[in-house]
Amino acid sequence: MNVFNRNNKLTGVHWLKTSIQNIEINVKLKPREGIMSLPTFEDYASISKGKVIKSLKKIEKQSFKWQQKVFSLWEIVRYSDVHNCTTDVQIDYHNMLNETEFQPSKLFSYIHNDCHRPLPLTEKYSLNNIINLEKCFSALNFNENPTADLSTDASSNAYLFKSQDSINNLEEQWTSMHIVLDDSEYNVDKQLVFKQEATLISLYYNAATNCLLVSPDANDLDMNPYSVESNTGVPLGFEYAVEIIFDAAAENTEELVELLKNLQLKWEMKHKSLTNFVMPPIGKKTYLVTLEILTATNFEMNNVYIEINFRLPEDLQCSDPLRRRTHISSALRAEGVQEWHFGHQCELAIETTSILDTPSIQVFLEVISTDWWGRHRTEGYGYTPISLDPGFHNKTLSCSRPEERNEIDAESRRFFVGGCHLLKDLDVLAKPQLQDANFKYRSTGTVRVRWHVVSQLICLTFQHHPLLAMQQAVHNTNLLGLSHYMNFLMFVDPSR
Repeated sequence: MNVFNRNNKLTGVHWLKTSIQNIEINVKLKPREGIMSLPTFEDYASISKGKVIKSLKKIEKQSFKWQQKVFSLWEIVRYSDVHNCTTDVQIDYHNMLNETEFQPSKLFSYIHNDCHRPLPLTEKYSLNNIINLEKCFSALNFNENPTADLSTDASSNAYLFKSQDSINNLEEQWTSMHIVLDDSEYNVDKQLVFKQEATLISLYYNAATNCLLVSPDANDLDMNPYSVESNTGVPLGFEYAVEIIFDAAAENTEELVELLKNLQLKWEMKHKSLTNFVMPPIGKKTYLVTLEILTATNFEMNNVYIEINFRLPEDLQCSDPLRRRTHISSALRAEGVQEWHFGHQCELAIETTSILDTPSIQVFLEVISTDWWGRHRTEGYGYTPISLDPGFHNKTLSCSRPEERNEIDAESRRFFVGGCHLLKDLDVLAKPQLQDANFKYRSTGTVRVRWHVVSQLICLTFQHHPLLAMQQAVHNTNLLGLSHYMNFLMFVDPSR
């Protein structure tokens, strides 16, 4: 018979508005329902039937504060003897047990200093920082006593054998805590016979982002209990639930409610401006052009941005700025190809008095890189004409960079000062016959763009061109819809 493997443990991410010290972690533990929870004959003989049934349903609940150390029986026996303590952390635990009487708990905790599990992988552990390992090995002194205390910074071995945070010699951002079930076996003298632990909850707090990772996240003991499993994945016959209590008194929801109200008002204003149909001026046609810079590929430098220049014919009018600039994007490498993601949109509202002709505009792109020294280099130019025919369009532009014919001067000037602007007028990209003979082009990367064009009706009366107005209205009905077509008919003089 096949066994159904239920995997219902998911990690939760919580953004804390108050201090991490204000949280409370509650754990509920109960025996799993079934034959595993039946009592032994000795237990059944010693108590009544009703008490046995009540004991089967007993739920153990224990609360933990952040970085609260709760000891298991094995830890108390081990740390009570000072000869078993070799590190500073273990000596601190020995002093704690001598100063305060701690009772062993079946549910205990490993705090950050215990280094129970590795911390989440962050950017500082990337492959670029593995070179720091060479510094660790170069700092080793093999003449030192290997049995020395490795927790002190005076020993060079500490940089090698401490946690991975100390290898990079950077400030720690993650703090961890783990709640564990002690399912070990002990004899009558409290000596360990068989050690077995099961990690129930792992909590990771990032001080830089003020986020808390809880694995697994909070659940309900009756509706969605978690199964307790050993480190090898063997069920131990228990179920548990997780509850995270934040500082409810310190939470202030008024700020969030006010933010949601402002977002709702902005959305309603934007939605109203988009849905209301505005008739163009009499005798003019309006176009709405939306150009989006999607991605760029195969350029030399790591950080690039793109400048967009629009050129319009004389018969087109536009009040929007014709020169735009994207944000700076860093390269992502996938399957050996460098790619930059932008998702930058430009919108133009264009008016024209042309009735029959469909005009077009010119779009010039300049891909520019920047480095840590503040130098800006032209990585390539791209050009495409955009027809104002309504619809969606996609295109990949091949870019090229003008260079001086003397390669040594070109590379030297590009390296030291970022190069020079050889194109005095961008029209040379649209008309190659205007190219200056003093420079040449080098193919670089590509830029993927898409644009969307929407045209509105020409508002005319029968006193001007009645047949032409009706023909244009019928032509645009498919684009604007029947309601827009009826709005147009309201401007027509019914007496004619």
